[in-house]
Amino acid sequence: MGSKKVVIAAGGTGGHIIPALSIATELIKAGVQVLYVGNKNSMEQKLTFSHSINFAEINVQKFYRKLTFAHIKFPFKLIKSILDSKIIIRKFDPDAFLGTGGFVSGPVGYAAHLLKIPIFLQEQNSFPGATTKILSKYSKMIFLGNKNANKYFPNNKTIYTGNPINQNAVLEKDTIDYIKLGLKPDTKKIFLFGGSQGSVILNNTFLPIIDDLLALGYEVIWQIGKYSFEEFYPKVKGKKGVYAFDFTNEIGKIYNSVDLAIARAGALSLAELETKKIPSILIPLPSATENHQYYNAMELKEKRVAEIIEQKSLNSDELKEMIVKMLQNIDKIKKHFTSSIHADAPKNIAKEIIGFLS
Repeated sequence: MGSKKVVIAAGGTGGHIIPALSIATELIKAGVQVLYVGNKNSMEQKLTFSHSINFAEINVQKFYRKLTFAHIKFPFKLIKSILDSKIIIRKFDPDAFLGTGGFVSGPVGYAAHLLKIPIFLQEQNSFPGATTKILSKYSKMIFLGNKNANKYFPNNKTIYTGNPINQNAVLEKDTIDYIKLGLKPDTKKIFLFGGSQGSVILNNTFLPIIDDLLALGYEVIWQIGKYSFEEFYPKVKGKKGVYAFDFTNEIGKIYNSVDLAIARAGALSLAELETKKIPSILIPLPSATENHQYYNAMELKEKRVAEIIEQKSLNSDELKEMIVKMLQNIDKIKKHFTSSIHADAPKNIAKEIIGFLS
């Protein structure tokens, strides 16, 4: 195969960007030239630079669901971003386009369609995002992270690959340094995380039961999140058996060190928990589009490796009861895990794209 070229676009959140970068890394390993297109001064630009992947800037605006003055600018910015994307694509002259969702991938994907570039998509969630739905009409293949999404697309276009997750988390073999972090190596550990920003609702529900959990001999690892770190950290600072922090780059080590996770139900978090075989209590974010986090969580509940508490009925007592019940049966729950498809997703998706281009 001569040197093929793929243009990739995704943005808005880590949930769209991490899969794009994981697949990009595998394509580059196979000798494919990759250009990532994203918003200027954005999360995707920062993360792409840290992966040493070529980046081209456009200026595209999110379409807000509520009424805002930004709507007036939206059509003009959209048209300009499609025209800018066409210029970038013509110059790079790619053999294919890959979009992994988020509003940034829309104009780039549409520009690729106008220039008759083959389109590939990767959808993380059980309910597809608006951009993926729109671009799916023009796509050659849609790689699904969640089986339940197949009903929204033509069957002859979809392939269930699992979600391309953070390879550092998957490949990490070490545990955290228990002693250094004030923990014991031989206790059952609970990990609460609500994403990099944290979740105030999860934090508020969890805080009142920490002492009870410690009294039962469990220990706590708590990613408070950047948003409310200053509010919650002083309440547990110096408490024996609690390691609390705002954000970490050592998520792989933490996964290797815990018995039970409490989390939202974002597609990538669930793929990581399943791959690392960590039973979980999932509290889906009710404001997620079409309640897709609930349907993401249902896939793990059906596999009998997770329980769901809906936010409307979430309270400290119920959470504590479920934590204790699951930890008492943790070995039995772990036996329900089978091998995870997600770990090899980036490699398999790259292979499919390269196979099509060969």
